Amino acid sequence: MYKFVLDADASIKLSKAGVLEALASFAKCSITRQVYQEILKGKDKMYEDAFDIERLVDKRKIAVCETKAEEIEGLGAGECSSLAIFQKLKGDAIVSDDRKFLSVLEERRVPFIIPTDIIAMLAIKRKISKNEAVSALDEIKRLVREENYTSAKRNIGGK
Repeated sequence: MYKFVLDADASIKLSKAGVLEALASFAKCSITRQVYQEILKGKDKMYEDAFDIERLVDKRKIAVCETKAEEIEGLGAGECSSLAIFQKLKGDAIVSDDRKFLSVLEERRVPFIIPTDIIAMLAIKRKISKNEAVSALDEIKRLVREENYTSAKRNIGGK
């Protein structure tokens, strides 16, 4: 089973896409306490994704991990703690769509996957249907880079 560490950005986008629970059933998903607290702030604004993620944590489909993290210039507590927990858990990849964070991960040669590629992977692995994947991508199209959306859609055989 894959072990993925998700940051707040990826968790929210995958929740909005409607595939976070499918991912959590397919892979061991972890977030840090700092990321979880950041996500839960959305409850104040009645963001559905915050309630969805809280439900998955309550059902133990997503693990919340405690860690201390080194500060990395330009990154927030959520990203720094995600990197620390990824190393502690010996994860397979960090799931993020934050450009600053991705450049740090690239620099440190830490494997990562962006949310659009997660959606494509779920379709390729038949954890969701092709139609569900296309719908999921369409749900977050305005939140992701056009080239990432187009590439993921092409990878699942969408047009």
